Amino acid sequence: MKKNREDARTGDGEQSAPEGERMDEGVVLPSSMEAEQLLKELMRALAQKTQEATEANEKYLRTYADFDNSRKRMQRELADFRLYANEQLALELLPVIDHLGLAIKHAGVAEENVQGLQQGVELVYKQLRDVLEKFGIKSFESWGEPFDPAKHDALMQVERDDVPANVVVQVLNEGYLYHDKVLRHAKVGVSKRPMEETQDDVSEEPPASE
Repeated sequence: MKKNREDARTGDGEQSAPEGERMDEGVVLPSSMEAEQLLKELMRALAQKTQEATEANEKYLRTYADFDNSRKRMQRELADFRLYANEQLALELLPVIDHLGLAIKHAGVAEENVQGLQQGVELVYKQLRDVLEKFGIKSFESWGEPFDPAKHDALMQVERDDVPANVVVQVLNEGYLYHDKVLRHAKVGVSKRPMEETQDDVSEEPPASE
């Protein structure tokens, strides 16, 4: 009996669980060595991710710096382009100015040679038009064309009985195109029917009945 009671006490007492285990709740906890190893792995993973984040941030900063430099360079190039876009046109116009200056100089020396002066000015005028046409600036024909508000500015109306109404019969200033775009409207006079014809079209009123 004594032995049985001792066995019973031994069975009722707490049994020492192996290190790293809790048997009463059924949950297995890591041992101190396992916990230390797990902590080291977490620290290594954290250090690796921190390094990757640092490298990614540095790469972003380099990329942003390159983009910002490219943007500033494009802005400078665009500003230079706008500033010097007409450089070639100006260079082409210099000989025209030289020839016009020579024509004026010769006109002052030879006052009687009016015909020579006229020929010189006509030559300069043709040269100037050739330069403008080289750069896509050319005049368009307006005389005899129907009035088009997209190309013409009507400054006056001219009575004409030999042409239909709203036809360009006078060109005061030529219009110009810049490639396919209207650079300047032509200043024109537009035809209209004479007043006599307009009045003739009005029917006479019947006499009043007595």
